[in-house]
Amino acid sequence: MSTDSPNETTHGATPRVGDVLWGGTVFFKLIDRTSGAHQVEETIFEVPRYRFTEYSEVFADMFHMPQGAGDAEDIEGRRRDRPIVLEGYKAADFAAIVKVLYPAPKDMIAGSYNLTKDEWVGVLDLSTRWQMKMTREHAIVKLSDLSLSPFEKVTLARAHKVVKWLKEGLNEIVTQEEALKPDELKAHVGLETAFRLMWIQIQSLKRPQVALNPRITLGSLGCYNGHAVFTGPRNCKYCSREISIGDPEAMYMDPSPTVTYKHGDAGIELGMNLANLRCKNCSYTPIYCKSYSCPSCGSSTPYASFWIISSPAQNTNADTVSVEEVFKEEIASYECWSQ
Repeated sequence: MSTDSPNETTHGATPRVGDVLWGGTVFFKLIDRTSGAHQVEETIFEVPRYRFTEYSEVFADMFHMPQGAGDAEDIEGRRRDRPIVLEGYKAADFAAIVKVLYPAPKDMIAGSYNLTKDEWVGVLDLSTRWQMKMTREHAIVKLSDLSLSPFEKVTLARAHKVVKWLKEGLNEIVTQEEALKPDELKAHVGLETAFRLMWIQIQSLKRPQVALNPRITLGSLGCYNGHAVFTGPRNCKYCSREISIGDPEAMYMDPSPTVTYKHGDAGIELGMNLANLRCKNCSYTPIYCKSYSCPSCGSSTPYASFWIISSPAQNTNADTVSVEEVFKEEIASYECWSQ
């Protein structure tokens, strides 16, 4: 008669469950001196060992180190009076990561953890320091769902090497509509970063060198709100040539037009007077009316206040810079952390 191995089954038989060994418990003593030189917080935690060795490269190496000869109970972490001492860690952060590593049944049923923002920051801090990649990535996702402010993104990114938050936060700060305030920037991101961000914004606000001869079609002429004013073909007022909606060869712009600029979703947008348009067939102004009603938004667009919506002006300012360029070294140093 053969003996089934733990992983073998016979027809109709219930599979045998293999031995389950959790590796015992471990005692940690956290010492936090951040409250002040005379206020030391010491907290003892007794937790199962297996999740720390399974999810942390740091603890896996620690617990798998050869132990010297002698009483097993004298090994650090086996007894309350001989715990593994972790100095410089907050008990609240450790308690939060224990909730994630050993979720309560109610959290498993709900499919989520009931942690505050501060607790998730604590999880991110410890998972980063202890090389818990999966736990770190999960904490980043959860914190991203909490609508972090641009300054929070930059601060947390630098503390925990999160490249995506660094790029998002810096770009959000530098592209905000109001001018950057030096004192506020210095307080949140430091003097050097404040200087760099203000320099980027100044460069982006410089009057652009705009290509004044974009390819213009009848369909690219729009109202101030960015909607096309003309939805069908028209005939040139002087030579009667039909100008179709999408024909880039039917019209061109006068070499010395009067133009205006604005920042739109597509970048720098070009505003123009229809008197600057020329029909390629007769070289006269092809269309004219005092104002036009936009079929999309109903706004009245004066003859002299049209915007090119499908052929935005090109900003050719060679001094234009980006967050990715100015902070490329710092961004590169975070790339190895994946997120």
